[in-house]
Amino acid sequence: MKIKKALVYFISFFSLSVMFSACYYLSYKNALRDFNENAVERNKELILSLENNGLLQLDGRQETNTGDAETSVKETVQDTADADVAVDTVKEDIILPTTQYTLQTYDIITGVTNEEELPTPSYLIGLNREEVIQYLNDYMQDLPLNEFQKGLVSFEVMLFSEDNIVLKKTYNEDKVVYQYFLKEQNGYIVAYYGDQKTVFDYTGVSVENLSEYEQQQLKNGIYVKDLDELYALLENYSS
Repeated sequence: MKIKKALVYFISFFSLSVMFSACYYLSYKNALRDFNENAVERNKELILSLENNGLLQLDGRQETNTGDAETSVKETVQDTADADVAVDTVKEDIILPTTQYTLQTYDIITGVTNEEELPTPSYLIGLNREEVIQYLNDYMQDLPLNEFQKGLVSFEVMLFSEDNIVLKKTYNEDKVVYQYFLKEQNGYIVAYYGDQKTVFDYTGVSVENLSEYEQQQLKNGIYVKDLDELYALLENYSS
């Protein structure tokens, strides 16, 4: 009798559970349908509002497939990522402390080329090809005195990589026509080397008693071929 009564209770409880579950599921489905319908309507209203305000233009398409849009976004993101990876993989050669440095020197007059391997200069380490070329151009614009006197006419890159760099200097002493340069500074004659920036001698010779023509010449600067000509001019100005 007790077993029969327990069975009746169990069946009743199970039936009620099934009934409540079914009611809950049907309510959930109805609520989800209503939410989706409202969402579609709100989306259409938003698109219409943006179009009316000129903030959105649809090229003849009134509906957008969400799946296609998501796929398009994913493809765009992937393309961007691939592009970033491609850029990152493009590695520019620079000079390293381990780069083998070779300096070539060519004398135009004798036609002789010399070549020697040297320690990599510290001022070149870390530079790429364009930066090295810029350094060489700046070097030629502001030559050290010894390079000017030897007649350096070009300094160029012959080979560039992280493993090897070869630079070439070309000299022509015949290009050094004038070894000295005279110029008036603060009322006195100063003798420079031919590079016009390195002082050879502060002569102490005043321009006060020179003719107006000579003073103007010295103000502009006078090129002097060699030491003999330099001493002859200074003797003439000081007499």
